[in-house]
Amino acid sequence: MNDDFLFSEDEPEVEVTEDEEPFQILIVDDDEEIHTITKMALSDFKLDGRRLQFNSVYSGSEAKAFLRDRDDIAMTLLDVVMETDHAGLEVARWIRQDLKNKLIRIVLRTGQPGQAPEEDVIARYDIDDYKEKTELTYRKLVTLMYSCLRAFRDLNAIERNKRGLEKVINASAEVFSAQSMHGLCQGILEQLVALITHSDDAMYCRAESSKTEGLTAATESGSLFEIIGGTGDYERAIGQPVEEDIDWHLVQQLQDSSNHVEFRIHHNNYYGLYKTKGKRQYLLFIKGVRELSELDQNLLGLFVNNSSIAIDNLHSRDIERAQQRELLYSVGEAIDKHSVEHISHHVKRSAEMAGQLAILTGATIDDAEKLKLASSVYDIGKVSVQMELAQRADALTIHDYEEIMQKVIKGHDYLSQTDTEIAHIAAQVAQDIHERWDGTGFPSQKRGQDININARILAITSQYDAIRTDRSYREAQCMESAADYLLQHSGKFFDPELVGLMLDNLDAIEKIRQRYPDKR
Repeated sequence: MNDDFLFSEDEPEVEVTEDEEPFQILIVDDDEEIHTITKMALSDFKLDGRRLQFNSVYSGSEAKAFLRDRDDIAMTLLDVVMETDHAGLEVARWIRQDLKNKLIRIVLRTGQPGQAPEEDVIARYDIDDYKEKTELTYRKLVTLMYSCLRAFRDLNAIERNKRGLEKVINASAEVFSAQSMHGLCQGILEQLVALITHSDDAMYCRAESSKTEGLTAATESGSLFEIIGGTGDYERAIGQPVEEDIDWHLVQQLQDSSNHVEFRIHHNNYYGLYKTKGKRQYLLFIKGVRELSELDQNLLGLFVNNSSIAIDNLHSRDIERAQQRELLYSVGEAIDKHSVEHISHHVKRSAEMAGQLAILTGATIDDAEKLKLASSVYDIGKVSVQMELAQRADALTIHDYEEIMQKVIKGHDYLSQTDTEIAHIAAQVAQDIHERWDGTGFPSQKRGQDININARILAITSQYDAIRTDRSYREAQCMESAADYLLQHSGKFFDPELVGLMLDNLDAIEKIRQRYPDKR
């Protein structure tokens, strides 16, 4: 091909296709003709289906101003001599050292080679090539573009891999720090959306191994998988069975695979099935995802596979904690009743209500769980109260009341001897549970904020449930009567702010009572 065609006036204008994002090229030269010739020569150039998008500036200072605002430039064709004899060299140095851009490919071009000898320039500056304008024929220019843009493409891929791995590590650290199943699953989905998919609608579902046997016959209802995390359209469906949007035949294919991690993109929806060693299955469904690159798919598989392991571990921990909590509740009920005349769940309900109220005050889920455990044993001092005195149906004398109070306060001493966080919380509750907001309580006449916050919370929930529960000397009272009692003693016995939170959320409190009814 004759290099004279570079000067043809009939070359078509560069058109950028909408299918593939073009490579951004920056031409820096004070000669307008150089800009025109370069654009004409490379008007039909493509690499990996991507055309070139040209940007023109005419001095070193303009180049710096342009590059400060753009980080998407793949390559610059940079003249050496412009406003000064070494303007291009200064720009090249500035790009690498000041702008710290290691990805952009830099090609220096000069019409005055004696001003900056090639060997010296190549040695001193981090550039890809150094060409005299007179030697840069069409063929050499095209070859140069291929080599530089391939280098940019590969370096950019390496950088994306690095950033992707950093994001996975950071996201994993954030997600795995979650202390609840809901928090963990929500964290997984939010990180996935931010990292890779850019879709608003996603759900994370779980099925026990026993439910996945014979999947084909039952999948039309979707009842095998429960939504344990959701964003967008699925955010309000947490805890419900999966009932729509899913192609269950595709899920069956994923299950039939021998791989423990398998995924497909079907009708712009992402399906990922993850099988853990605990024989549980987790289904990740993301609606309306864009086409994912191989890197995105690998990152997605790596992150969610690790997340499924974390969910499995957290699930096992939750089961263990629930069993421990049930044991402590049983001990607490025995302490409370000193008899087995009927099965009461007053301690359990009071503790669950206390956890709910603590969360309403802004406490973390973990702190609320600790309060619930402590609430079951704070009253341990009551075991030293004589059986007949604890079960008296008639009114107590002042002497009887003082005897009970002294024994109950002993619970603080018992619990203080145990060096665990739960025992420490329970000891503080035992010390302050009988104090009153106005300072008329027992034993230290503490008032207001000086009373431990957990004791203030439990004083309210325990009193509320006691009023709502049958006692040997009276029948249970209605919700309105219990609420009236709290309101009448707000600012006297009880923290008024906590009473307000309690009354504003009575529906949730009453659901706890319905969940744990007493049994005769």
